[in-house]
Amino acid sequence: MWRRQTILPDLVCILEPEGEFMKITEQNFIKEISLGNEKALEYCMLHYGGLVRSVIHRHIGSLTQYEEDCINEVFFAVWENIASYRPEKNPFANWIAGVARLKALDCLRRYSHHLMEHSWEENLPATAAQEDTALQAIEEEISRETQQMLDCLKPQDKDLFLRLYVEEQDMEEISRDTGMSRPMIYNHLSRGKRKIRKLFPGRVQKGD
Repeated sequence: MWRRQTILPDLVCILEPEGEFMKITEQNFIKEISLGNEKALEYCMLHYGGLVRSVIHRHIGSLTQYEEDCINEVFFAVWENIASYRPEKNPFANWIAGVARLKALDCLRRYSHHLMEHSWEENLPATAAQEDTALQAIEEEISRETQQMLDCLKPQDKDLFLRLYVEEQDMEEISRDTGMSRPMIYNHLSRGKRKIRKLFPGRVQKGD
């Protein structure tokens, strides 16, 4: 059973059952992340955050409004997919830089999609009543399905999903409002996604 966690100045440590401190280091943080240790992810964010930010900034260029969200997605992906890292193939810095590059490209694709969608909607003439009705029916169906998925979650997990994906709060705002660290939020989101995938197979892709 994991022990009370504590942070000493400039050290990230966990308290072992015997009462001895174990320092989170470059040698053990990957294993500790795989064991669900949030302090190990904090270590990763502290030591690799600069690299992740530079990679994302280089790829998304002037779209700085998406930078923080993209960084959060990178560390969430690390939290969920650390088991896929193979140290014999790549140094961790190369692996996380690759994750950052992919997330930046995902961000660019999403942004381009929203731009085209917004431009297309602005240039539409007044739509026929039946088209409005059809669109409303589709939106209501999506809304019902989304609500079903969210209702299967624990109240705290559901609240985090609503804040992030419906209210579109950024991670810093959620952390401030809830008093939860980013690694703890990632943990809850990851747990919620696993439950949704289990109860609604085929509706949620592994990478979503």
